[in-house]
Amino acid sequence: MDDVHSAKLETLKAYGDYFANLGPETVENLHHHVTPDYSFTDPFNTINGPDRVCAYLDKMFRDTENPQFIVTHHAVDNDLGFLRWRFTASISVLGNWDVTGMSAVTFSDDGTRISSHVDHWDSGMAFYARIPVLGWFIRRLAARMAVS
Repeated sequence: MDDVHSAKLETLKAYGDYFANLGPETVENLHHHVTPDYSFTDPFNTINGPDRVCAYLDKMFRDTENPQFIVTHHAVDNDLGFLRWRFTASISVLGNWDVTGMSAVTFSDDGTRISSHVDHWDSGMAFYARIPVLGWFIRRLAARMAVS
């Protein structure tokens, strides 16, 4: 394993640990792991800049109870890193929430920081399908599309 790949793997592990140990008091530590032009994308948002992402994470702690990320896997392939994770929280509109997803991240040129983060998870079934009227429609549509 070359030095750049090793650096990226260590960077990815530290970044995953940041999320696994995330709390209101550690949100600002994101700056230690990311580049100044860092961008974060999930099914609902694209946010540019670590300060704005920290504000988003702060909001998560205000809007949910007991949010927790559990990082289960990590891998590096050339210029990309991958984290598989599980997120749990209690959300007033949805109740207990348990979502499994994957994040693809890109690294700075030297591999020591994260420059972008894109979350992939099923927002249709994990989120929208749990909203009362909209959820009924989405579940019906999903059932119609399913292979018997």
